[in-house]
Amino acid sequence: MSSFAVFAPPESPVGDCVPALTPHAVSVSLPKWDDNVDYEEGHPRIKAAMKQGYPRFYIHHLIDRLAQITKARFGQPDELCLLFLSQKVADSCRDFLLSRDPPVTSRHVVFPVKSSTTTTSTDPATLAKQRTVTIHAVFFAADDFPIAKQFWQHTGDGIQSRVAERCLILLGELDSEAAEQAASTTFTARAPSAGGGRYAAKTKRYAATPATASTSAAAIVGNVPASKSRYATAISSSLSRQPSGSEDSEPASLANSIESLTSPKLNGNGFAPVEQDEDVLSRYVEERYGRNLDLSLAPLAKIAMRRRIAGVLREAPGQAVPVEKIEKSKNEDSDRGVKGLTEGDVWLYPCGMSAIFHAHQLAMGVRKSQGKELGKSVCFGFPYTDTLKILEKWGPGCHFLGHGLSSDLPALRKICEEASPPILAVFCEFPSNPLLRSPPLAELRKLADEFGFLVVVDETIAGFVNVETLPKADIVVSSLTKVFSGDCNVMGGSLVINPSSPFYSSLKSVQEAEYEDNYFDEDAIYMERNSRDFQERIAHMNHNSETVCAFLRSRRAPGPVPRGMTPAPPSTYSNPVVREVFFPQFMTPENYEASMRKGNASDPNAKGYGSLFSVTFVSVAASKAFFDALACYKGPSLGTNFTIACPYTILAHYTELDWALDWGVDAGLVRISVGLEETDLLMSWIEKAMEAAEQAVAEEEAAKKA
Repeated sequence: MSSFAVFAPPESPVGDCVPALTPHAVSVSLPKWDDNVDYEEGHPRIKAAMKQGYPRFYIHHLIDRLAQITKARFGQPDELCLLFLSQKVADSCRDFLLSRDPPVTSRHVVFPVKSSTTTTSTDPATLAKQRTVTIHAVFFAADDFPIAKQFWQHTGDGIQSRVAERCLILLGELDSEAAEQAASTTFTARAPSAGGGRYAAKTKRYAATPATASTSAAAIVGNVPASKSRYATAISSSLSRQPSGSEDSEPASLANSIESLTSPKLNGNGFAPVEQDEDVLSRYVEERYGRNLDLSLAPLAKIAMRRRIAGVLREAPGQAVPVEKIEKSKNEDSDRGVKGLTEGDVWLYPCGMSAIFHAHQLAMGVRKSQGKELGKSVCFGFPYTDTLKILEKWGPGCHFLGHGLSSDLPALRKICEEASPPILAVFCEFPSNPLLRSPPLAELRKLADEFGFLVVVDETIAGFVNVETLPKADIVVSSLTKVFSGDCNVMGGSLVINPSSPFYSSLKSVQEAEYEDNYFDEDAIYMERNSRDFQERIAHMNHNSETVCAFLRSRRAPGPVPRGMTPAPPSTYSNPVVREVFFPQFMTPENYEASMRKGNASDPNAKGYGSLFSVTFVSVAASKAFFDALACYKGPSLGTNFTIACPYTILAHYTELDWALDWGVDAGLVRISVGLEETDLLMSWIEKAMEAAEQAVAEEEAAKKA
């Protein structure tokens, strides 16, 4: 049994938060194929049901509420506004609006949000919560909102929901205790019909099979080590063994009270519900996992994350360095394959797309600092949609080599030879989303050294636990929102500059001059807490994804092999309906494995191919049937601790399906990010969905014969 205790999700109607009952959830439930189509078409039923959405695409209700207050104070009836955390970002938004055709005029208003109450407390945590938050509002004509929202979506530099929450609390518009209780992991909500666990409705403990649920708000997740499950109620043996005075131990009174909790009993099919002491569990969650956050520790939380990303923070499984001790902890040599890398080479951003946007801004800034004319960038491979939009809409534009294969290297060389001014940078994903192709980094590095361009790699999907791309790159970016966090309740991004890069001194100089820390303190604390066990989580995800992909590939129907794909052995299955499985183990494996990190002898899954794969079927009807039958969460995002799926092409390229198909991205593609569920449970979902896909194909064939 997995030590992470992630079971079946609760029933998630369209528009609900994913994960369920999470005020700052990063995803939204779109459980049926037609829900996704209707979402893209703006159907009223979807709009009416939406309680949440992916943050760069959907304005969180708390942000909307703060924007309405800002408009009421500073705006005109025919205006709307976007909210940012700095004047520099506001100016960037206004510059973008002016660059449109026709230009969009706007104005900038500074809104210092101060506490509506006073305090005489000298407690750092209390003072941190009452600090003034300065909001920079950009106002524009209401009709221009779709244009302004492009800046919000592409750059990721708008305020996050916790910023709005803090501002509303300061203004007296939101009760602080209610907000903090809602943001904690103890909820009062309906029970799911079956399943449960780490991401179930967290008022109760639910078996993996239907059971009569406890009414205790304390019963959260199964019989697992507390160090492995943020919502566990059982004390782990490793926790029990810790001396009471050790740096990593729980407060003695808290540890003793946790030991008094009743351990859940297995019923043969999963965990049976069990009553728990409400006060004990609430206090455990509160003190260990974040209802009462000490915001004065946010700077230390950011240092801890930067060291974790730099690979200089040595942490044994389940033994994260306490944030309070981070400044005194000894830095080790980086394990990321580059000599001299420290947290000083790591910068944090509000989200992954913000890191990508600022990587492009940094590349342009270096070229400008050298007094040289800006050249175009190259997008090497089919990327996540907003990466391409950034390269197209900011600066002189980009060349698009959408396959991103070794066979595209001659075309890249020709572009470099003919480019005037010289190429600025090559941007690539490792591997790409959603086709999971890995670019030939060694060859890109050789061309970069020859022609003097930067190599910028987005390693979000593989993650630096599985691969090491930094030695071949000048800049590496990542969305921390994904597997680094895992909990799908906070956004974040990182940018790392390679100290061995030939451009290091220029990159570092420009970055230090231009960087603003707009990563909000509350987000940083949640992200640091979530990331403490990310290496362990990735190892289990590696195992699950390889198991699922091997099964699906065994059901592959005969047909052409996509470019870069290793041919699959002929299927012996009687009714194969899978067209292709896109997974780094099968797609350009020679490029992926060239950057794969060394394994761990004690854990064969410590390195692997990541949690993400895509699958296509012999017909769109089969894709729809497969997707609709999946029992996991369904919505945007990836790298979550729970399995989550989406019809990626429908969500990302609905208005350009033919263009996407030209690059090998099929309209029927289903993207799945595998989570920490028990492998047997996960496989049961896949097998059931496959039965639905096979039935859909059989019905299509019968209809043709009729």
